[in-house]
Amino acid sequence: MALSPWLASILRHDAPHAWVLRHNATHSSRFYPLDIARYDRQLNEYLHLLEYEALDGADTLSRVDHETQGGLFIHLTSAIQQSNWEHFITLLSELSDDSEQGEELAQSLAWFPVSVTHSFIQYALEHSSPVVQAAAINASAARGVDLPVAEVASYLGAQDHRITIAALRYLGNRKYHVDQLMSLVNTLLTSQHEGVRFNAIRAVLLLGDRERVSLLQSYVTQACEYTREAIQLIYPLFDIAQQEALTASILSVDLSPTIKLYALAVSGDTGYVPTIIEWASQADYARLAGESFAFITGIDIEEENLCPVIEDEDESELQNLDNINVRRKQDPWAQAYESDLPIPSAERLQAWWSSHQEEFKKGQRWIAGKPYSQENLNTIATEGNQRQQRVAEIALALSYPGSYVHDLTLPVGIG
Repeated sequence: MALSPWLASILRHDAPHAWVLRHNATHSSRFYPLDIARYDRQLNEYLHLLEYEALDGADTLSRVDHETQGGLFIHLTSAIQQSNWEHFITLLSELSDDSEQGEELAQSLAWFPVSVTHSFIQYALEHSSPVVQAAAINASAARGVDLPVAEVASYLGAQDHRITIAALRYLGNRKYHVDQLMSLVNTLLTSQHEGVRFNAIRAVLLLGDRERVSLLQSYVTQACEYTREAIQLIYPLFDIAQQEALTASILSVDLSPTIKLYALAVSGDTGYVPTIIEWASQADYARLAGESFAFITGIDIEEENLCPVIEDEDESELQNLDNINVRRKQDPWAQAYESDLPIPSAERLQAWWSSHQEEFKKGQRWIAGKPYSQENLNTIATEGNQRQQRVAEIALALSYPGSYVHDLTLPVGIG
């Protein structure tokens, strides 16, 4: 089925862009599982079009730039779908050390069932590139591939930190507890590489060694690449009194308000809702304050009419919003999706909270309008927005046997 030149031109641009949209959505509180499933279907439709066209002798795929964002995913996934080993091997040989290219490879390896991808994953696991090997380990975790103990041990002892980190996350996410591996993991708790050290801590905590929680303390009070994830991990391991002390400590140290607002959201402590509302009155952080408010209460602040109306013709207000976006980009902790968050009115948030705060019992954590419990967390882990899902999964995995952590950027059950 050869496409018309016009459709082929659209496909070669829209297919990679669909990956970008999906990838960005997996990090945003604006998106829910049904939204991600819609992006998955859209990507599959593009891939099927490319497959059908290739069967007819056409080659639109060659016109997709694999060096543009999303382009590598389209090429790799098409190669796997069409069993085009020559193209797959060539793409891996040209792969750079760029972390985003590694993400695209991991997603392509996890896109289809293991019955389709097994030989491709195995090839990538044995590849000489650390980026390729790490991506294959991440895909194995996402698809539930049981890697041999000796193989995991070799990854833990790898010279390249990216392979070691991927192996540690494999162990933690899958709760892959093997006694002969734990001595290796324990030695990595004192690694000189911060990423290895943090992920070793994460692994032992998820594997049940709760006494190691004190090792997280410095990660939540001193900003680093892993601060957000450390916040997710530490709260479920503390009792209420410890959680309250931790929150007070985070608010007292020199951290970006972006991190502090995230900590308040994850804490689920309704006693700090007034503090969140105060931040909603600051232009630079109003969006994040609204996100934290919604994270705890579970409301949609737009549907609840808690955002001020901005008239299109009010150019001064629109210009002010543009300036806010510029200032937000100056915060190193800002994330791309934040500019899409609604801007709440602090006064309207306060009015809503005054009317509803009695519904939120004090002395317990709240997420998405529900108190923390195994049943509620299971619901949020499958139905919550992307940010809520991550926190719910970590809380479940740390507290309940049979609960695991999934990398929400990687697809599961597609194909």
